[in-house]
Amino acid sequence: MEQQLSEIIGAIYDCVAREDAWPNALRLINGQVNGFLTTLAVFDTTTRSARLAQIACDDGEAIRTLVAHAKDVPFFHLLHRMEIDQPDTLERMFSLYGPDGEAVWKSGALHQNFHARYGVLNSIDMAVLKRPTRVGTINISVQYEPSERRVFDIVGLLGPHIRRAVTIHDMFEMERAEAAVLREVIDALDHAVFIVAEDMTILFANEAAEARLREQHVVHSLSGRLAARYSYAGAALSNAVALGARDEISLAAAGIDVPLASAERPAVAHVLPLQRRTERGRFESRAAAAIFLAAAGTVVQSAVEAVAALFALTPAERRVIGYVSEGMTRSEIANAQGVADGTVKSQLAAIYDKTGAEDQRSLQQLVRELSPPVRRT
Repeated sequence: MEQQLSEIIGAIYDCVAREDAWPNALRLINGQVNGFLTTLAVFDTTTRSARLAQIACDDGEAIRTLVAHAKDVPFFHLLHRMEIDQPDTLERMFSLYGPDGEAVWKSGALHQNFHARYGVLNSIDMAVLKRPTRVGTINISVQYEPSERRVFDIVGLLGPHIRRAVTIHDMFEMERAEAAVLREVIDALDHAVFIVAEDMTILFANEAAEARLREQHVVHSLSGRLAARYSYAGAALSNAVALGARDEISLAAAGIDVPLASAERPAVAHVLPLQRRTERGRFESRAAAAIFLAAAGTVVQSAVEAVAALFALTPAERRVIGYVSEGMTRSEIANAQGVADGTVKSQLAAIYDKTGAEDQRSLQQLVRELSPPVRRT
């Protein structure tokens, strides 16, 4: 099953740049859970319109029927209450609606014309994107009552990958990013960043990384390959890159921490696998990992800095979004910076205007959705 899941994950990330690839990815998901029809949609909650709508089903007439009655969903106003990456069934929507939820559903046009007609007994539903004005969901219509934990585990496992692909696609749709944005963002980072192939060949190094290579204190280039000054660190770094290339299911979107040097020059490399990411193509097809170098004890806030560069935030605004990502309140941010509360309020207003976020919670969610967890080894 791992090989099949790997294929699905790869297909999901292929959809970031090619929206027309979604039906194939959804069809693969259908096959894993014995689904009848799967839909993926990102809704604008203010206009009740779909910014992204994809369907996979072998029955063309069923697709046409669903599309004809798509606006008859009685639970549209409840979509924002669905849990991110937590698959559930129609019964959950009935509960959210209230005591009459099931009766309202069964009397509706969608149930009568689609579910009853095609023998759809239930659905597996999950939120993959939540913004103040946008909600993304995946819905798998099934012709059986889902009771096996395995089915929910599969959908839940794929959730983070779907969310990331949908999130980045949604940003592209908002014209927040361009094809070369990743290279531009990496160039803007303060941390040294290398893009390497699985054999550690250096494919790209930003300005800070080039400086590290010239210093040769922690890392250096050996016949065009990234190498650590200490042999044990070099072996660990190579193993981390190889692990990310072959074990993408258990790693998901995680990074790996690798200590690089002795106590005299403490440093840590954060390895972020690129094997299944569309970003790899922006450098070249051999790209296997992005390696961030930082002093030991520091946290590489790549997502914070990337968001700052992506939305053209000022240095002061970047500091504020960093505090927000840590869960600090406005008054706590003001105290940490030694400035007035009104100053932070103005900075947050500017950040909201640039990013489209409505409050600190949605801003924190934006950073979290683009920030992979770090797995330490």
